[in-house]
Amino acid sequence: MKNFTFIIFLIITNLSYSYENNQLLLQNPPKKINFFDLQSLNGQKIKVADKLKTKKLILINFWATWCPPCIKEIPDLIKLEKKFENEIEVIFVSVDANPTKVIPNFLKKNNLEDFQTYIDKKLNLTKQLGVKVMPTTLIINEGPYELSRVVGYIDWLNEELLRELKNLL
Repeated sequence: MKNFTFIIFLIITNLSYSYENNQLLLQNPPKKINFFDLQSLNGQKIKVADKLKTKKLILINFWATWCPPCIKEIPDLIKLEKKFENEIEVIFVSVDANPTKVIPNFLKKNNLEDFQTYIDKKLNLTKQLGVKVMPTTLIINEGPYELSRVVGYIDWLNEELLRELKNLL
């Protein structure tokens, strides 16, 4: 039983990633991706294409309630979205296995009542976009094109990163 617990621990810790020197990995040229829909906790669907009509960039953040680096960057991503409210929208996509149960508890525990998240319960979108590590954030624009990808935790309010985001706008 000890070995089983240890193996599970290793798997979980290798699926989340935090490194202070992470950076935007720019796609050169931008990578064309397919349009996709997202589903909210209550089953409501949205089209990402509709979001791109009102915002210049969308950040798709793949996260999980069991991922400490994911939890660490949520407040910074919320602040980033407010800072660029007319140009950038952050869309959170949970990869939790039982989202309707764990996410409401997580939101309550962390005082995130206004936090909107979508779910990828069967990991179809995660696989389609090649996301393998939590957190991962994709920066997309109209087309849609993936302009950049951040694998692991990053300080979203870092001045250098903010300049890079402005250059993408």
